[in-house]
Formats: sequence, structure tokens, C-alpha cells
Amino acid sequence: MKICIPTSDGKLCGHFGHCDSFTFAEINPDTKEILNIEEVIPEDGISCQSAAWIAEQGVNKVLAGGMGGRPLMMFAQNGVEVIAGCPELPIKEVIESYMSNTLETGVNTCGGEGHDHSHCHHHAQW
Repeated sequence: MKICIPTSDGKLCGHFGHCDSFTFAEINPDTKEILNIEEVIPEDGISCQSAAWIAEQGVNKVLAGGMGGRPLMMFAQNGVEVIAGCPELPIKEVIESYMSNTLETGVNTCGGEGHDHSHCHHHAQW
């Protein structure tokens, strides 16, 4: 299983489009062992379009705090499950909590009323 986590300062970033990098973790689902962790910045930079690039990396799941509609739609179209509402904790703690079924998630902080995500902040609109 391959998980992606939007990352800033070694922690899960609360907003998908505002992270500094993406952390990819390969996990053995049977043993729940972390096989590899790698922090990556896409060559084209980080934007809402990063969702398509992440899917191309073979990711099965994205653990995120908040995510707008466009990346959610891109992930869904590419068969990638998004678990939103994750807390801003250190990356390894997020992964271990997820794998042990103890990760407490709340609401998607970018999908609520009054939070406009018809476009991605700081990125070109399309």
C-alpha cells in the first residue's frame, strides 16, 4: 500500500494545496510495517493539479487535513481514496495511527460552508 500525506515542517499540513512537499510511505498492509518513507516536491511545484501527479505515483490513499473539491474529484477519478480531517501531527505518528486504526479524523476543513474552493488559492485557475 502506498500512502501520500501533504507535508509542512515534518507534519501533516492542514491544507492540501498549501503544503511544502508530499510524503510518500510504502506500507506492508499485513504486518503494518513502514517499508519506505520519502518526502518529494513535484517537478512542476505544488498545486491542486498535484492530485493527478500523486495518483501517477501509485498512491492508494491520501491522508489530509483539508482538501478542496477539484483535487478530491481528481483523486476519485483516479481511484485514490482520500481520508480528510486528519490532525496536523508528525508524519510517522499519522501513519502509525492510521495503520493501527487509531487515527482520529474530523471534518474536511476545506469543504465546509463559507470556505470557497471553487479555485485553488495561490495557483492558476482553469
